[in-house]
Formats: sequence, structure tokens, C-alpha cells
Amino acid sequence: MALEGSLRDFDLFSLFNMIKIQGKNGTLVLSQGQEFVKVFFENGEIVGCDSNQVRMEDRLGTMLVRLGRLTGEELLAMVQVQRQTLKRMGTLLLESGKVTPTDLQDALFNQATAILHRTFRWVEGDYRFDSFLPTDLDREHFVPIPVDTVLMEAARIQDEWPEVERRLPGLDTPLGKSPRAQALHLDIDREVSSVLDGKGQVHGSSGLTHEQEMVLSYFDHPQSAREITQISRYEELDTCKAVADLLEAGLLETKSGDAAVKVIRPWVEGHPDLAPEAWEPSPLLWPLVVLGFAVPLAMYVPNQRGSVNLGLASLQPVDVRVVPEGPTRLRHEWALRMAAPKDGGSALAKLLGSSVDGKNPVPDLTSLPDPMAPAKDPDPAPRPKR
Repeated sequence: MALEGSLRDFDLFSLFNMIKIQGKNGTLVLSQGQEFVKVFFENGEIVGCDSNQVRMEDRLGTMLVRLGRLTGEELLAMVQVQRQTLKRMGTLLLESGKVTPTDLQDALFNQATAILHRTFRWVEGDYRFDSFLPTDLDREHFVPIPVDTVLMEAARIQDEWPEVERRLPGLDTPLGKSPRAQALHLDIDREVSSVLDGKGQVHGSSGLTHEQEMVLSYFDHPQSAREITQISRYEELDTCKAVADLLEAGLLETKSGDAAVKVIRPWVEGHPDLAPEAWEPSPLLWPLVVLGFAVPLAMYVPNQRGSVNLGLASLQPVDVRVVPEGPTRLRHEWALRMAAPKDGGSALAKLLGSSVDGKNPVPDLTSLPDPMAPAKDPDPAPRPKR
């Protein structure tokens, strides 16, 4: 029997905790509007996660690029191979030797946690838990995730996220480097080979942490905090915290909407089918819209026969006098006479758009004796007088 309800009555923390305690196996489907998230459980642990609206930054290949395990050019080559073979991206990457099983496990873990942490910020939605578990789960490379790990991180994000949002002018507000930031020399630019892969907490000569320098380097063009989270190698919360710190330090400033330029990711440059412009309306859109209005106007048929479309115009009534003949004419005259016996139906025929030539030849039956009336007995002959 399926378990279902609303997240307003049973929040995600209680739901995940119940599944963990009871050690359930099955699929939890979470829905909010048009977005659906599926979480797969086995013995109370998370063994898979999927979403119908997985963002670009959460896809496996892009996650590997964010983690520094794959270059943009290598990802593009794998995308082309995937389109031809229809194999999973993880399988292709392992077969090509571009990544190791450990790299793939890290990417799948980060992808799943990114989806889950964003889902835990839902304030409303519906849930449904079924005991069905798909058989095509990637058990070889997806290491089961303890529910407690997800709940602890989700609780931290929920506690810190309102404060981070308060420090930001808006997730969609265009931001750009200030003159002071443009004159700043970053350690990652000066000595890239010495930068450790991870979150550095030691301040360098720039006065910034490694994480802050990385986030600042993303602002080559004005863009919003939401766009930065799509190309950052860090979690959404940590990236937004770094953006807020840079704003308060005066290294970032808000830009006007005209100055904001959408940045194309390095690994999609030169590939029009992957670039953001590929999703813009086609140049044929407006000609097709005009054609959609012109065709109905050209096929419009007025109530005259002088139309550009004679085929459709023939279906319209026209001012042609129809003269009945033979039995039809006789029935027509009888109907008029019976409907208006006084004038033979002349006025009625004129009202209906037809006419009776001359006098209606059908006699007025009301002026004739009633054939159904009983005949009167003749008067008796007078008797002769005696």
C-alpha cells in the first residue's frame, strides 16, 4: 500500500527519518508544480536520486568538470559519443579512461546531494512512497548515502540560507567586479599550480580565501548569483556565502540590466547546439505568426458570391430565385393556401423570400361546403287537400 500526502502535513525531515528507522525499500516521489524528484531507498539508505528538471550544473559530466576531474573539451567529446551510442555518460567516461571509479562516485554523490539539498527547501508539495524499486540503478558506482548525512546538511542549509539571502540583493540581480577587484592580483591567477583542490581557508596575499578567489574569478562578465551557482564547483549555499562576502568587501557591485551579459560556459563555446542561444526563438517565428493571421483572413468568405474563394463562397446563401416546378410547385401552393387561406399565402410567401405568381390556383376550401357535414333531409311534399 502506497504512503502519500502533503508536505505541509508531513515534512521531509520526518519522512526521511521514518524511512530510515523502518529500513524501508522503495521509491519516494516528491512533486512541486511541474518538478518531480525521485529518491530510491534500500534498507533505509539512499541508493539513487533523480529529477525531471535536473539543472545543467547537476548533470554528471558537468559535475565532473566542476570537481576538476574532467576538462570541458573532454566533456564535449563524450557528449557527441553519447548521442551516437546512447550509453550512460558514466559508462562512457569509465570506458574511455577519462575518469576513475572514485571520480564517478564523487560526482554521483555530489549530484544526488545537490538535488536533495535543494528539495529540502521546499515549503509545500506532495509525496508518495511505493515499495517498488527500479532494477536499473547504478549500484556499482553509487555508494549508498546514510539518511543522517543528508538530514544534517539539509538542517544546516535551512538554518543559514535565510541569512545568506538577506545579505544578497537578489539571486537574479546582475553583479560585476568593482574597480578595486579588477586591480586586485589573485593568488590563483599568479600561481595556479600551487592552488590546492578544495576549500582553502587560509588567506593569501589578496586577503581572500581560496574559495572567495575562485568565486570572484567567475565574474569575468556581469551575471547573477544564480548563474554563478551554475558554474561554481562549490555547493549553492557556500557559493552564495562567498558572493555575499565579496559584496560586503566591496569587490562586487550591482550592475544595470543592460550591462549584464550572459556567460557561455567554456566547454560550450564553438558548439551552437549547446550554447544558450540555441534555446532562443527561431528567426522564422514572426513570419510564421504573420502567416497564421494572413491565412484565415484570405479564407474569409463574405455573404456574396464575389469572393476570392469561390469554393467556400458557394456554400453561402445567394440571391437566386428558386422556382418550384411540377409536384413541388403544387405542394408549395397548397402549403401557402392552408397557412393563409384568406389571401392564398401571398403575404407569407413574400415574407419567406418567395412569391406566388398571380392568384394562388388552389381554391379556398373554406368557401366550399363542408363535405363532412351531415346532409339535410328534403322537405316532405305537401299533402293534397281533400
